Amino acid sequence: MPFRERQLVTLMVDLARFTHAVAGMNSLAVAGLIDRFYTAASTTITGHGGRVVKYLGDGCLAVFPSEGVVDAIDCVEELSLLVDELGATLDADLELGANIHLCTVAEGEFGTGGVYDIVGIGVVHTFRMGSGPGVRISEPVYRKLPSARRSPWAKYQPPATYRKEAG
Repeated sequence: MPFRERQLVTLMVDLARFTHAVAGMNSLAVAGLIDRFYTAASTTITGHGGRVVKYLGDGCLAVFPSEGVVDAIDCVEELSLLVDELGATLDADLELGANIHLCTVAEGEFGTGGVYDIVGIGVVHTFRMGSGPGVRISEPVYRKLPSARRSPWAKYQPPATYRKEAG
């Protein structure tokens, strides 16, 4: 069987307010924006020890090793700054939205072409944690954070997620 079960940190990031921001752009301008976002996401994710699984329009699904919760959060914080800069450069109201979850997934090479992917209820949960601007982490991620990194997170339910408060 080409699949294996593995615990990973799953990360979903996207460009919040994307539809509104690109409403007046032509297709080539939108393509340029997406290309710059994909490049920033890939460089930042791999630079923090993660792996891009796939891009989905204005979003990206990535994974980190199970011990990489702090790396994933640091990655999102860096990528958020890059998205702010990208929005400012293009005079577009963009902000990063991100969900980070620690879960067990099935991973492997799927389909005829053998494309790496992850599946399972944990991946579904990662996408369903919330949307829009800001960073959300799941309870399992929160519990893996060092005590010193927990203070900016406020708990929301259901399901339990923590949102970084401004300040």
